Amino acid sequence: MTYTPHREAGIELGRIFCCFCVIVIHINSFYSAYPAISFIWTMAKCAATPVFFLITGFFFSPDKPFKTYLSRLFARIIIPTILILLAIAQLTPWLSGQTSLNYCFTHLQIKNFILVGKILLTFWPYDYLPDYNPFISLWFTFSLILCYLAFPLLKMLCSQNQIALITKKYILWLGLIFFVGRVTLLVSFPDNPTIQHIDWWIQEKPFYWLWLILLGHHLSIFLKNRLLLNRFRSILVIGGSFTYLFGSFIIFWLTMHFNVDSIGDVNQRFFVREFVFYLAAQLGVFILFTTLPTTHAGLNRLILFIADKTFYIYMIHEAVYKKLLLVLGLSNVITVSGYLGFAALSFIVSLLVACGLKNTERLVTNGLSHLGS
Repeated sequence: MTYTPHREAGIELGRIFCCFCVIVIHINSFYSAYPAISFIWTMAKCAATPVFFLITGFFFSPDKPFKTYLSRLFARIIIPTILILLAIAQLTPWLSGQTSLNYCFTHLQIKNFILVGKILLTFWPYDYLPDYNPFISLWFTFSLILCYLAFPLLKMLCSQNQIALITKKYILWLGLIFFVGRVTLLVSFPDNPTIQHIDWWIQEKPFYWLWLILLGHHLSIFLKNRLLLNRFRSILVIGGSFTYLFGSFIIFWLTMHFNVDSIGDVNQRFFVREFVFYLAAQLGVFILFTTLPTTHAGLNRLILFIADKTFYIYMIHEAVYKKLLLVLGLSNVITVSGYLGFAALSFIVSLLVACGLKNTERLVTNGLSHLGS
């Protein structure tokens, strides 16, 4: 395993942290009966999938040929996604506790495969099986695929010519004004169907994710400046941490004061008036982990080893933690220690499975390289 500089190790630690946060938010719903758990949920929500797009932008290189990104897209995203979808579809009766594992090995789940085909064709992972959907979080995977296909446009925007630089800054400012305007409109006209439709478009379409990739790349120009980083590292680490914690707390406070209905349930329309703080918290997490100081080389290697598996952990964690709930006889976790402990257990089990999947990916990648040569 090759050693990677500390700055990359720091941001890979951020990738691990965000992947763990995804598991935390999916294990439990945001409910007001246990405020401590709700606050943890909010902190996890502010450090989850959007930060992955910022990290993608951090590593995005306009000089790298699109063919290279396309090969990565097929070898590391599309092919693994299809294989994992098919594998989980075949094992769904066992994962949901309906049958034995031996039954799944001896009976093809044709109906499940048809539904997987529907998911792949429509990019809509929200209609799988009644009361059991191990693919509901795959919206991120499909959004990432769409973003990869837009990389030629990003390559032009991130080039060093004057027109591209001006256009990129214009889009970044336009996007920021657009998102701030979204908050203002939603707060001012909360029941207007036209405004709500615009809100859906912003949340569900990949425009925001592409904007985050572009923002991550723009910030990387400054965060990779060694002189600037050495001079302001402490300020950036402390500032990023504070922004993340402050944004999460404000979102939690506003949600618990304004989004709770008369019977005590939290409104599931998250981060309406809180969106500016949501974006600020994401940037805080991103800046924190891109400016962390050097760690021990052995710890760096461990971080890089785990971070290399985060995509697979993300892909399979829904199936893993739901199976663990059945095995452990749990229906809900109502203590902070139990909540975080179960999330950690789900992460570790997902990591173990991901190690095998990563080896399979390497075989596929090597096979594609041989075909290409």
